[in-house]
Amino acid sequence: MQNNKHQVLIIVTVDRVAKHTFKKKLTKERKSAKKRAFRKPLSKSYKIMLFAVAAFALIYSLVFIIGPSSYGDDPTYLSLAYGAATGNFVQSAYIFSVRLMMIFPIALFYKLFGVSIFSSSLWDILCFVGSVIAAFYIGRELYDEKVGLLAAFLLSVFPLTAILSPTVSDNIPMMFMTTMAMLSILYAQRRSSKFWYFVAGLFLIASPLVTPEGFIVIPIAILYLVVELLRKRITINRTSLHLIYGVLAAGLILMAFNYANSGHPLITYTTNANYFSAVGVMENGAYTTIGQANQNLGLYPQWMFPYNLLHILSSNIANLNLNPISIWDQIYVVNFNMAGFFFYALVLAAIYLIIRREKKAYFVLFWFLAGFLYLEFGPMHVSLFPFQYLLTHRLPRFLTLIAVPTAVIIAIALVRFAEAGKKAYDSINPRMMLAALIIIFLAVTSIQISTTQYYAMYISRHDTLAIANYLNQLPNNTIIYYPAAYTQIFSNIGIYMGFDNLSRLRGLDNIQNCTYIPTNSYVVLTKYAKIGNLNYTPNPLQECTGWQTILYPTLTQNYSSAEVNYAYPFRAVLYYVKSNQSN
Repeated sequence: MQNNKHQVLIIVTVDRVAKHTFKKKLTKERKSAKKRAFRKPLSKSYKIMLFAVAAFALIYSLVFIIGPSSYGDDPTYLSLAYGAATGNFVQSAYIFSVRLMMIFPIALFYKLFGVSIFSSSLWDILCFVGSVIAAFYIGRELYDEKVGLLAAFLLSVFPLTAILSPTVSDNIPMMFMTTMAMLSILYAQRRSSKFWYFVAGLFLIASPLVTPEGFIVIPIAILYLVVELLRKRITINRTSLHLIYGVLAAGLILMAFNYANSGHPLITYTTNANYFSAVGVMENGAYTTIGQANQNLGLYPQWMFPYNLLHILSSNIANLNLNPISIWDQIYVVNFNMAGFFFYALVLAAIYLIIRREKKAYFVLFWFLAGFLYLEFGPMHVSLFPFQYLLTHRLPRFLTLIAVPTAVIIAIALVRFAEAGKKAYDSINPRMMLAALIIIFLAVTSIQISTTQYYAMYISRHDTLAIANYLNQLPNNTIIYYPAAYTQIFSNIGIYMGFDNLSRLRGLDNIQNCTYIPTNSYVVLTKYAKIGNLNYTPNPLQECTGWQTILYPTLTQNYSSAEVNYAYPFRAVLYYVKSNQSN
């Protein structure tokens, strides 16, 4: 009996100790989470500096505002947005109709400000500035305000993001949505926050609604969370389950909207699935849904490292040419790449952080690596019978998916490098001076690239914008013919005209003879290039004697030959059809 009492006493004692230990551990974890979550408010000086960086990004975008560009599907988004703003939008099997996070924000700005270049670009501009601010908070959360501020500045001058920000590219909103998803996950994990887990779930669903490439953030996030779960850095509990709740809430909202708009709650899924399942089908040597899909594995590496540094340096060393000015002239030519020297800096920064075992940087290193590997090796289409693994389509602008981690990685490395050489008795820190020179170098070379790209885009839209402004002054029943399918830039004429009475715009792509174009009409043609098999281009006045040149736009400034040549196929001239006779 005595032994039984001792055994019961021992069990009770062990149980109490275990409960106390567990409670103590849980309390410690909660305190640790609260400690991690607690941050002093931003000081006035950092608020001013962050505001200055965000203002720089905003002013840059507004000064260099382009509206619809020649990079992507800008005119398509704007047409759909105008339909949504005027109550004429219905989702369908058309792949662009399910990209709601591009269509409806622009539609909102059309309702607020009317149709213009400004309102067309405003969604991209706001997402660019938002991504710059988000980069600050990611850097601050991982390290401190200095890292955050530098990351924000680097992102604001990164050619990849700066060039696209004043346009209507879907890649800038995708960058913002995916960045917010990853920032929310970072906050949720480090602060053990139900709110941020829920918000992360919302952004995971919102990202693919910008463009299907935004889907990539979902496997990145899942893989990261699984790794952290295995490392026991997070646990599946009532807090972390709010990620699922966020996904479910966003999914239900999306299905409700789909049902109300089209009668099909899963139309977003079915439209994307049908589109990409047909990608692997070949007709006449091309994919059915994405013509000439680029699957070259060398495209991203070649584009990310544009100056072929190793070849230039090795050849100069072999020829005993050690003149740094001569070597620099060979290396740096301001061209039309979007990378500058950022990815060279990224490689050096990543190596430095890994050697130093900077564990706090692993989050952005993982983000960059997982995103790049998916872009490089991920599938666009998979089938089993027959087996087919079709690599994802490649475009340089898709790398905006990893632009933010690129900026943060470089910022962490530069700040840590500068601080590692700091000593109390030093009046001058050589490492800090070197870091400052690297920042200046990245900024100066990048701004040159971005402005060169801007001038090229400005030239490419100059003629059609001038022609659209002229046509806007004509009666609303004037008939206008233009090469609708020749190139995207001519589709912008309708946008420049504010989508006002688009029925007056007619495509002339299948009209081979000017006798079929009625009198009193206006015709927009390219200045230099022949259009298809049309027998009245590129010298219409010789073929169509009843035509008259009305507007031949010319550039008022001197631009480089490279900038002008870039815009070569987009130059335009306006003719008036006095009679439809021809030779």
